[in-house]
Amino acid sequence: MIPPQECLVQLARLVGRDAFAEEFGPPQSAQPDAGALATLVDERLDQIAQGLVEEAAASDDVIDAASALAYVDDRLQTLGDLLTGEQSAALRAAFREATAGW
Repeated sequence: MIPPQECLVQLARLVGRDAFAEEFGPPQSAQPDAGALATLVDERLDQIAQGLVEEAAASDDVIDAASALAYVDDRLQTLGDLLTGEQSAALRAAFREATAGW
């Protein structure tokens, strides 16, 4: 299990470190309000989805669309409580669309 602060660091990278730090301070020590974090994620869903696609493309474990979906499901589960159900669903859908031809 990944510690919650590490998950926050990972999300900050996907959101954009500068945008995250501007809003909440350094991700290593930030304690963002859930509502404000949800707003930032909503504003950057496309960027997060693209980051997940890039991660999957770089992963040796991803060899086709099915393994790409398994990858993103694992990543979204890791980020768990930092995303709303709607955000996870939107990210999964955008990821599925971007990797359909793999």
